[in-house]
Amino acid sequence: MKVSALYLLHFLVFASGLACSDERTPVMHGTGLDDGVGPPVTRSEVIRTADEYARLHWTMSTTNRYGISCGSHFVSNYMEGPRIGVGYKWGGWNDIDDFRQKIEEGYGTGTGGGANTYENFSIDCVVGVSCTGFVSRAWHLNEKYTLCYADPDIPRKFCEITEPITEVDLGSHQTEGLKKGDMFINDYHTILFIYRTRSGHPQIMDSSHEGVRFRRLSFAQLALEGYRAVRYRNIVDDTDPPGTIANPIAIDSNSLPFVDNGNTRDVVSMNFDSYSAAPLVSQVGPDVVYELTILSPGSITITVTDIKNEGIDNDVHLLASLEKSDPGMVATDCIESADNTITRELDEGLYYLIVDSSHDLPGEYTLSVEME
Repeated sequence: MKVSALYLLHFLVFASGLACSDERTPVMHGTGLDDGVGPPVTRSEVIRTADEYARLHWTMSTTNRYGISCGSHFVSNYMEGPRIGVGYKWGGWNDIDDFRQKIEEGYGTGTGGGANTYENFSIDCVVGVSCTGFVSRAWHLNEKYTLCYADPDIPRKFCEITEPITEVDLGSHQTEGLKKGDMFINDYHTILFIYRTRSGHPQIMDSSHEGVRFRRLSFAQLALEGYRAVRYRNIVDDTDPPGTIANPIAIDSNSLPFVDNGNTRDVVSMNFDSYSAAPLVSQVGPDVVYELTILSPGSITITVTDIKNEGIDNDVHLLASLEKSDPGMVATDCIESADNTITRELDEGLYYLIVDSSHDLPGEYTLSVEME
């Protein structure tokens, strides 16, 4: 039996777990194309919003598996217990507060498939976000947009508010033009691009059948499955973001104790790949730069949190300067590196702290600096 190329592509996409099988938005005649476009949004706002969906902690109950008002026809593919990441709903674009509230009320979540998913129960008895709902939320759109279906009667399609990134060609491995917050799209799925690793792989966030996740793919896989790179017309490049070598986050000993809640998934910079105080430890992920002014000698304690059991590994490094080798991206003037805590005597002077994500496992962190 011959298998068509379209069927084969469809099979590959679903077998990879990337497809969200998004809905065709119900026709709403008389709605202008611009009604759903949101205000300008910076790339950092896109990533921080997306990560709130990927990092939401909640608990799947027995009631949520079956849906309190779904009758006896709905059974989620999620098991009971704690989960991370907003759950998947075919066609959904609930915001975080609505999702959390409805989960507490016993709504179901975790639906896949297509329109026939809701033949035996109401779409309103489940809650969550689809792949396009997730990107619509991350881009701060006023309404949900959907895939670029050929049907002209389907309103609010992503192709109406995006442009192809002409300098990106996934098939020929031309990916340097990608920026955080851009999107990969094909006929079945949408994926938010976060950053490219030193080894040349895309780190992404998306909503698929397991819910919203941060994970790694390959450009070859994306090319095979027919994805193309597009950019939201209303996205704005971040201007001089804090946390880079050019604009470090300032700390001085008169302001201690200092506490900062950050997120290396925001990818403000990727300055250092390793540190001279611990040269064998890979630090190839995104980093955040702090400038520490010590006004009088004393004992200082620097602590950064990480959540290794949830796939986040942020380390902390104390530097006397921002000198680095080229090539190699090694911080050559590193005083001390630590997984979590540095405690030592420091003379007055200017120092630098780097929170760096180890092994491409970025995420949220809390940095605290105290002095005795």
